[in-house]
Amino acid sequence: MFQTDAAGGFESGLTSLLQDHPEQAGLVIGLLVFAESLAFVGFFVPSTPLLLAIGAMVGAGVLQPGPLLLYAIVGAVAGDAVSYELGRWMGPSALRHRMLKRRRRAVARARLFIRKAGMLTMVLGRFTGPIRSMVPLAAGMLKMRRVRFQIANLIGAVLWIPVMLAPGYLAAQGLSLLPEGLLEPALAGLALTVIGLMVWKWRKGRPASG
Repeated sequence: MFQTDAAGGFESGLTSLLQDHPEQAGLVIGLLVFAESLAFVGFFVPSTPLLLAIGAMVGAGVLQPGPLLLYAIVGAVAGDAVSYELGRWMGPSALRHRMLKRRRRAVARARLFIRKAGMLTMVLGRFTGPIRSMVPLAAGMLKMRRVRFQIANLIGAVLWIPVMLAPGYLAAQGLSLLPEGLLEPALAGLALTVIGLMVWKWRKGRPASG
């Protein structure tokens, strides 16, 4: 419950900040996506609901899409690049890190997929939810060639960012047809619905205690 309230408060504060200072939106989303793409850090960054909310603000005309997309793609590429280099530096010892205790099987599966599919795994890894930051770490552990990794890294980021922003953008475009005064409550309801669904899915996927 505390984590849910904290995530909701963080999202509300960030969206308010972007509405008050839209000129800072590109830098903020770039840093957000960078943090979400970092191994060990990305687990704690609620980027998906925030990207949906940011997409809605773009659709509502509050934010300009051009600089925002550029910063977001740069942040995603940089975050995965850092995770990759960390994997090369740590090697197999990364699996013994305490923060990977519950995710060792996922990292092992990512390593297996990378061995079989190579660059394709790196592109699709962007869409694997909370463990996406582990895919470049696994690529680094396997010493994937840097050129191949960076090509796949860039392609994945260019595809992933628009996909994450699109639902919020399209929803806002539809909601723009609402009568004046109902847009903000509708957007707030949409954001709360998305957060609720994500929390439900997260709790459903947690192993049962005891």
